[in-house]
Amino acid sequence: MANTKVTHTGTVVKAGKDLVSVKIEVKSACSACHAKSMCAAHDMAEKIIEAVPVEEVAEGDSVVVEMEEKFGLKAVFYVFFIPFVLMVSALFVSSNFVSSETLSALISLIILVPYFVILALLKPYFAKTFVFVCRKS
Repeated sequence: MANTKVTHTGTVVKAGKDLVSVKIEVKSACSACHAKSMCAAHDMAEKIIEAVPVEEVAEGDSVVVEMEEKFGLKAVFYVFFIPFVLMVSALFVSSNFVSSETLSALISLIILVPYFVILALLKPYFAKTFVFVCRKS
């Protein structure tokens, strides 16, 4: 199975030797719809992504930013799946030991704080693992 890549086109806003900042436009799935002007769900935002340049780029250049799809799935696992499992597990365990449902719910939410603190402390590791690369388009 070939490594598929997630790609976005963008514009270089800050160019460095080892790292560049690229502004990309993130569109919702419905942004291509012909009825988007009448729809409240229409969403579009600009994001700045730091990427490693494969070739020399300058500010204002149009580039393609890519990341392997497996890294996106891995990120979803860390940011959504593990917290969900932690929260549901904490809810079931705390509901057996605490008489108040409100307190059980609060405990299940509080359990996420240490997890996200650990993720924040591991940010340098994730910055090395989840690497975007960019090349001129």
